[in-house]
Amino acid sequence: MILAHSIVGIMPVSNSEFSWLWFMGSVIVDIDHLFVLYSHKIFSWGKLVDTTKFEDKYGIHFKTKYMHSIFGALVTTIPILFISMEGALYYFVAYLIHLVLDWPDIDEKQYFYPFKKKIRGFLPIFSKPEIIFTSLLLGFYFYQIKIF
Repeated sequence: MILAHSIVGIMPVSNSEFSWLWFMGSVIVDIDHLFVLYSHKIFSWGKLVDTTKFEDKYGIHFKTKYMHSIFGALVTTIPILFISMEGALYYFVAYLIHLVLDWPDIDEKQYFYPFKKKIRGFLPIFSKPEIIFTSLLLGFYFYQIKIF
């Protein structure tokens, strides 16, 4: 769900307005991808697409247990609690929605870290159903902001 997280992040939430904390909660989860890309020296577009689609073939997991987990949601939400309770709630809920949107992806996830339970979805990365869902989500966004 590559673009779906950003689309959810720009959805109006607070009094039908944009929220930076909602947006950050929706996309910050994927910061672990940058670490994986850098540590495995994946700098070309072709290699990025191939390793993303075939993680097992390369032994690479883009969704780390630290960020793609409820543990990651809790730990990264704590500092926001000191700024705004309402903002922390937006951030946390958006983070959890990100995890739910990643659930169908076929790659390995460890949502319940520190427990060892691993989860795999059923949809290949960049699959047609994923692209259709993202397109529908984008249409819903435009409908919600009354562009159509």
